[in-house]
Amino acid sequence: MKKLKIFILAAALSLAASACHFGRHSTIVETGDNFYIKIEYAGNIHFSHDGTAISSISRGGYIKYQNNDRKLEARNDGRGGISYKLYDDGQEISYDNGGREFVAQAVRVMLQKNHHPDWSN
Repeated sequence: MKKLKIFILAAALSLAASACHFGRHSTIVETGDNFYIKIEYAGNIHFSHDGTAISSISRGGYIKYQNNDRKLEARNDGRGGISYKLYDDGQEISYDNGGREFVAQAVRVMLQKNHHPDWSN
């Protein structure tokens, strides 16, 4: 019975660690008189060479970006691509209808906040 409890505890801890990217994620927050920027990410995030797009996100990884009332959430879609949720002043916008330029602006800001073109943790 004691071995079963230890096994269940070990399995639960293993599951919890894998569900939260082994506890690794990073958050950057900057505020000022008229701005608020928050960048949160986990996993490996790679940007395009021209600095205008997210080229890949590792499985289970994500990036959340907020610049005042504009928000972006990008995740690995489990099929080798990236799924996006984009918001401007609380209204969801599509990637094809203004969202692509928003992503490009967000990537430029995110790259300014870090030395390396590829983030990984």
